[in-house]
Amino acid sequence: MRLTTSFSSSALLRHGASRRTTALPLHRHHHGFIQQQQQRRRSLLTLAIETSCDDTCVAILEKCASGAARLHFDKKFTSDNRADGGVNPKVAVGVHTQKLSSLVQEAMQALPLWTDTTGGGKEPPLPVRGPRTGEYRLRSRPDFISVTRGPGMTSNLAVGINTAKGLAVAWEIPVLGVHHMQAHALTPMLVDALAAGAADPSSPRPKEKTFPFLTLLVSGGHTQLVLSHSLTSHSILATAPSTAIGNMLDQAARIILPPSVTSSAANVMYGALLEQFAFPPSSTTTPTIKYNYTPPINRAADLTPFSVPEYPDWHITPPHAQERTLAYSFTGIGSQVQTALARNPDMSIPERQMLARGCMQVAFEHLISVALLSLTKPPKKKPSLVTPTTKDILDRQVKMLVISGGVASNGFLRHIVRSTLDARGFKGIEVVAPPVRLCTDNAAMIAWAGMEMWEAGWRTGLGFEPRRKWSVDEETTGGGDDKGGLLGGYFQEGTQMLERKGEKVDEVREEYREKLREVDSRVFV
Repeated sequence: MRLTTSFSSSALLRHGASRRTTALPLHRHHHGFIQQQQQRRRSLLTLAIETSCDDTCVAILEKCASGAARLHFDKKFTSDNRADGGVNPKVAVGVHTQKLSSLVQEAMQALPLWTDTTGGGKEPPLPVRGPRTGEYRLRSRPDFISVTRGPGMTSNLAVGINTAKGLAVAWEIPVLGVHHMQAHALTPMLVDALAAGAADPSSPRPKEKTFPFLTLLVSGGHTQLVLSHSLTSHSILATAPSTAIGNMLDQAARIILPPSVTSSAANVMYGALLEQFAFPPSSTTTPTIKYNYTPPINRAADLTPFSVPEYPDWHITPPHAQERTLAYSFTGIGSQVQTALARNPDMSIPERQMLARGCMQVAFEHLISVALLSLTKPPKKKPSLVTPTTKDILDRQVKMLVISGGVASNGFLRHIVRSTLDARGFKGIEVVAPPVRLCTDNAAMIAWAGMEMWEAGWRTGLGFEPRRKWSVDEETTGGGDDKGGLLGGYFQEGTQMLERKGEKVDEVREEYREKLREVDSRVFV
């Protein structure tokens, strides 16, 4: 084969032959391993794959020794489900199968070029043939593959996982299964690292966002309020047991939006069009949006129905109006929207715009009102991983609220969250939302979560399977895929896997908690 660098083919063969001696050993005492990794900090390179739903995503991320990051490749392809009116798993799997290999092939062209300087001490180079010239160039071999393991649609996840395993075997590197929701929660750290990398990858990073923090994980499939104590310790304070907020907004948008709007949509995520419809820009030259929103100043105002004097035939009552419950429910909001349109199917455009606004406003106020309850009401959780108690953390230590997931791209949601926190005496809490492109499913966040877990010493091996359900909360009472929470899907290098059938995982996990606190400087103690 022809190589366009000065690296000879015979030298390449020598590197390939010595591969087994340069790879990380599979069995090593984990505490010593993490200490060695910290002492020998260098750049890490991973190729990441995300196929949990209808987005086929591939990214290549490099994390420098300083902690700054550089995104060499980040592309996605979304399946067209408009004919089905929603995500069709069979269609999405077909698109994953068609598009993923070509995306990986394209991503390989973006791997950093290998030189004697950049390759020293790292994995042997990877010869990659150019698509046009057919000439091979030596590129940096990823240290490992990151891939979404769950939660998500099993068949969809399997396409990405099987591709990742194939790459890992072919390139003789490890593969790491990543928790999709953990990746969403860690996205603000990725944003900071990318900003530092864009400035100067070798310069020290600015003060990083630290644990503990609250996260609103809001998407078409999930609605969760999560308290993150550390990289691997998360408590779910509230969740939606049935319809997720993103799904409710999509369903409401299908009946609120005029056919002229839905027919021109590029995909079935109609909820993303709802804000544009409810708040059209003031002009085409200066497309600013004025929400004209007044936040509720107390709990009683939280529970006031949304109504408009000009349209007396309908109103929208907030969920859980008669109780203080740390739980989400969006089914009732969608039902009230359906009722309003059933009574008046010929509703005018201005009234539809107001109904769209009311639907979003009540849903978003419900999101932040439950978060406010968590800041003032002790959650019924066993705070076994932290001292002081979870209530103390919420009262005194939480300084950041992350909004992540596809719905986080909604500007009205961000405005309501910030305005309500300010009005209720929580101006000190920073509201963090990723750029829109990192709110929806993407492989860059999978790469970052993989980097963080890899550096902390967590592994999944080659034998892992997709997880349709996978709670991020290790105190979950569920069985099956939920067993053990986040860490139920990992093992520490040199230990047995935590997801052993028929055995309790608590004893294994407890053995490593203290050691992990010692080496993870961001864990709250």
